Amino acid sequence: MNKLATAFVFALLGSLFIVEPALAADGEAVNWGAGIGKGIAAGLAVIGAGLGIGRIGAVACEATARQPEMGGRIFVNMILTAALVEGVALFGVVVGFLMAG
Repeated sequence: MNKLATAFVFALLGSLFIVEPALAADGEAVNWGAGIGKGIAAGLAVIGAGLGIGRIGAVACEATARQPEMGGRIFVNMILTAALVEGVALFGVVVGFLMAG
């Protein structure tokens, strides 16, 4: 849990540096809330995908240890599922950076 809290703090602090140049160039106040929201959304997508892929790998190792003859099929299913999770995570990061302006 400590690593998750550390990652959240880094995502929050890193999001403070995401500003939109168009807002700053017009002399208007910079919307820090949008940057924080973008950082949190992207960070949660990446953290969730990391946890999911880690769980996929762990369960695949356990399944291969129980039935070594099915190792090839388990590996193929593991890679396919991990790729789908990566795709969803990438989509989440892109949506996170596109939201709020």
